[in-house]
Amino acid sequence: MTTISADDTAAADAAAAEKPPGVYAWYVAVVLVLAYALSFLDRKLPFILVESIKHDLSLSDTQIGLLTGVMFALVYSTVAIPIATLADRGSRKKLIAGAVFIWSSVTALGGFAQNFWHLAASRVGVAAGEAALSPAAHSMLADYFKPRFRARALGFYFVGAQIGIVGGLALGGWINEIANWRVAMFLCGVPGVILALLIFFTVREPARTRSAPVEGDDGVRPARLMETLRALFKHPTFIHLMIAALLSSFTSGAVNAFTPSYIIRTFGLTSAEVGFSYGFVTGGAGAVGAVLGGFLGDRLRKSHPRRALQFVALATAIGAPCLAYAFVTQTYWVFLTMLFIAQVGVMTYAGPSFATIQSLVGPRMHAVASAVYLFAHSGLGLALGPLAVGMMSDWLIARGSENSLRIALFIVVLPKLWSSLHYYLAARSLGRVRGAAAAPV
Repeated sequence: MTTISADDTAAADAAAAEKPPGVYAWYVAVVLVLAYALSFLDRKLPFILVESIKHDLSLSDTQIGLLTGVMFALVYSTVAIPIATLADRGSRKKLIAGAVFIWSSVTALGGFAQNFWHLAASRVGVAAGEAALSPAAHSMLADYFKPRFRARALGFYFVGAQIGIVGGLALGGWINEIANWRVAMFLCGVPGVILALLIFFTVREPARTRSAPVEGDDGVRPARLMETLRALFKHPTFIHLMIAALLSSFTSGAVNAFTPSYIIRTFGLTSAEVGFSYGFVTGGAGAVGAVLGGFLGDRLRKSHPRRALQFVALATAIGAPCLAYAFVTQTYWVFLTMLFIAQVGVMTYAGPSFATIQSLVGPRMHAVASAVYLFAHSGLGLALGPLAVGMMSDWLIARGSENSLRIALFIVVLPKLWSSLHYYLAARSLGRVRGAAAAPV
């Protein structure tokens, strides 16, 4: 009878951790990227249509802020947590397929809106559908990719957001010019139905795996919500990442929602011109930042897990003043250049942040962990930022300001710089508990 020693088991585990992911794992990653791209296409589509929607439905900047921020983000983040508990307990593949079908259908129906409340109902439906995607997708990627490759897989996943931004802005702006905003919303909702079928029939549910024990999660029994929350909030690293996410997304949400309108009002471009120029610059920059953050994150984590978050802190600190300068310049190409640099810095957060969060909890907590983080990033921050800019802009207009939107957007850049401090503090606190935080799960 052959006896397997502890050293042999450890060596086998180490060899498995070093094994690159297979072709099918990357196929699943590509499909999830496409799903994420469609979610952002449908999410960002109204941004390029703001001026057309505003005039057609007689809306104020405050109402636009509600539609692009509060109506979407609060529903998205609040619903994400209970849905994520389902992802940690059941089939993530089926959950994602159903979600893609729902939000795509509701996006198409938004083209028939006749007033603010009709469009608000559409945005709520889109938010509820999209809330299921990322927590379940992050959980699946954590099971398909070993810890050594996890940041780059998550960084690759976030490239989908940039593809969706380009598609939503460029395609939406073009359709709006040749037809109208209603046709744009209807046509952009159709592809999701096809993708939902592709996910349902070709993606396999992965086994939930783990290579190190985590308190409160045995890898078999579904974790209770409070167990996951306790496991997360006992880590100062997670708390600082939550604060950084809230501050950063406050700025990003406001900028994403109102920049197309700002360009049209300031530089006199059409929605199609804005969609192609602004869309490709921000989408391309975001893709570069997401991939850069993912690959550098994996490499830097080899020396110490905190190095990746230190890089994110530096990139964010560099990007913030560039973003502020973009809203001062009177030259469009300078505006786009500053925006590109800022967006690269912003999107480096994705891979390192989510890879770190996944390492703090066990496999039956992955989806909820991502959902809780997204509550700050895609909930509170994205909800409050656009609303703040809309209210400031209306307040300044009432007082005779001719640069109301520029002033409001410049002011909301400040929290982005503040967020870089919390990325640094997250890295420093991770350094104090290296053994716990670095454990691959």
